[in-house]
Amino acid sequence: MKFVIVVLDGLRPDQLDEAVTPNLAELSKMGLRLARHTSSFPSETRVSSAALATGGHCSAHGIIGNRFLANGRSIDGSSLSALLTLGSQCDGVLTATTIGEVLAAHGRAMLSIGSQSQGSFGLSSWGSWQLGAPAFWVHAPAEFSDNAAVRRIASSFPTLPRDERPALATIERVTDLFFSFLNEEALPEVSLLWLSEPDITYHMFGLQHRTAREVLREVDRQFGRILAWWTEKGKNEGVQLIAASDHGHATIGEKVSVMDHLQRSGFKVGHELTPDVDAAITAQRTVNIWVRDREGHLLTELYHSLSEEPWFGVAFSRKASDGAPLIANTFPLSAVMAEHQRSADLSFVLADCSAANRSASPDAVYYDGTYPIGVGMHGGLSAHELSSLCILAGDSFRSGVVAAPTSIVDLVPTILSSLGLPLPSTVCGRVIDEALRDREDSGRHEVEDASVSIAYSARRATVFRELYRQRLYLRGAAVSRLVEPKDDKPGC
Repeated sequence: MKFVIVVLDGLRPDQLDEAVTPNLAELSKMGLRLARHTSSFPSETRVSSAALATGGHCSAHGIIGNRFLANGRSIDGSSLSALLTLGSQCDGVLTATTIGEVLAAHGRAMLSIGSQSQGSFGLSSWGSWQLGAPAFWVHAPAEFSDNAAVRRIASSFPTLPRDERPALATIERVTDLFFSFLNEEALPEVSLLWLSEPDITYHMFGLQHRTAREVLREVDRQFGRILAWWTEKGKNEGVQLIAASDHGHATIGEKVSVMDHLQRSGFKVGHELTPDVDAAITAQRTVNIWVRDREGHLLTELYHSLSEEPWFGVAFSRKASDGAPLIANTFPLSAVMAEHQRSADLSFVLADCSAANRSASPDAVYYDGTYPIGVGMHGGLSAHELSSLCILAGDSFRSGVVAAPTSIVDLVPTILSSLGLPLPSTVCGRVIDEALRDREDSGRHEVEDASVSIAYSARRATVFRELYRQRLYLRGAAVSRLVEPKDDKPGC
């Protein structure tokens, strides 16, 4: 048994359309669709890369955002060299065991081909490329592997256009390298192919733009090449094919600057904890704040400066020594499986625009960053950002639809279990027994509402969660008013 996993970066399941994505639609009919499949939190690419590699949430693997602080310094997760300041190439960057490490420990191998950022590629294939397994980062294959097959195959391809946007030649290269490898080498037990589209184009144009639909059609065409090979050959050889996305997308409805707000309020804030900065911030959809003196009053003062703003959403803080959140009226980070030694002292998700303006688009959100209003964005806790694609096909899987909750962290345990390999203790997910033909369902399992709420001032913050088979699944978050104002505030 072997697995080929194709990740379609940022593809929201409701974007599938038989006219635009006929190949993905065909796989959905042939295989098993996970109808309630979600990303981990925060719904950012580097976090998802680590989740897909480890089967763990950031509470386990430690990649708590695309950018985060460690030892007071900013870590840009798109850079492998920045990530390696957290540890070595074999230890310290991820604090959970990866599928690549398990495969290598049992004499198995993993093929990795990706077009995402260098850091994301390194994380998604962690523990594999370091040990000489075939790893093609399409932008510079030699940077990740001295594998002889990689050197030989990659040298036959010309250099890709630099910073190609939309990345059409780039995603085609992923598929070309896969077939070049198949022509020369035996397929290993697990292959991970990561297409960086449609995410790049969604960030440029938004989900409904004509160009986005054209790019999505090309994404489907590249996937169709893999599907054709699988249908004609791979399926009969026991290959299991998985099409998945790492997160969904919302739409930027209005922009804010948390840094500017706090600086106007008199706080000494910056991007790193330098001598003249008391609090460091990273911000996009989720805002993270680290303070110099965690035990002082600064955290509470920062919270009160922020919490009444219309763009302030659901908030979380680290646990104090007594187990309670450091800041009153916030959830513990553990409520969203995000408590880690690297976690921020205060984290909050920027609100959905509908919280301030009922006429806003259902997927419109506030955002702090450089992308313009109207394009796609992710990283928060809205249902649109968490919603992820996952279709499983092959003789190991049932066909149809699984309506039970599943998550990106469930893929590693399902694959390892199917290969007869042990699950690391750091795995947070579960084996998706409902998907596997050879697993008997031990009985009906109820989905329990495990949502949590906090009322403060004139608002109520809620994190929507479900408990299923002893695992928590995130469904979204919202802030509602306890006292209705006479008029909606302008916004979005």
